[in-house]
Amino acid sequence: VTTNVSNYTKETWDDISATYAAKKAELKAEGRELSAEVKEEMDEAEQKFAALRTKFESNIKAIESKQTMRDELFGAGKVGNDLSFAWVTAGNAKEVYVNFVNTIERNKDRYTREDWDEIKVLYEALDNRKNEIEKDLAGADNREIAKQKVRFVGIKAVNRLTAKVDENTDSKK
Repeated sequence: VTTNVSNYTKETWDDISATYAAKKAELKAEGRELSAEVKEEMDEAEQKFAALRTKFESNIKAIESKQTMRDELFGAGKVGNDLSFAWVTAGNAKEVYVNFVNTIERNKDRYTREDWDEIKVLYEALDNRKNEIEKDLAGADNREIAKQKVRFVGIKAVNRLTAKVDENTDSKK
């Protein structure tokens, strides 16, 4: 069994859990014939499996949290793990930036340092897309996007620092 659960989907984990449960039940059915050494190995396997399950569940929560944030910032299902912003066009780029920054403004106090790191990655991917389509942007839209970018940088500078200070304070308690 691999200990790298970062690429497991819920379905993959369900399959692994079912296989593990079946093997465990099979071995327990034969339990009275097992030596103390084999029983000890079974206990170790149980502990390793429990640790993998915990790691997997934590990973799934992190992935779901990232996707929830992406959906809040850009709309449900618009940005996945590939961070593709191909759906951003010259016709909607201004609105995407305005929505992105307004959403961050509304939620800035609840973001953790890790959230700010994810927001930075998303912002950079969005900005890369904007650079690809910049020649097609109307002048007024480009100016509004520039204003939103300045607004974002200010919000992020203050609130990411605050989130980090809060995190450090919490860790000292």
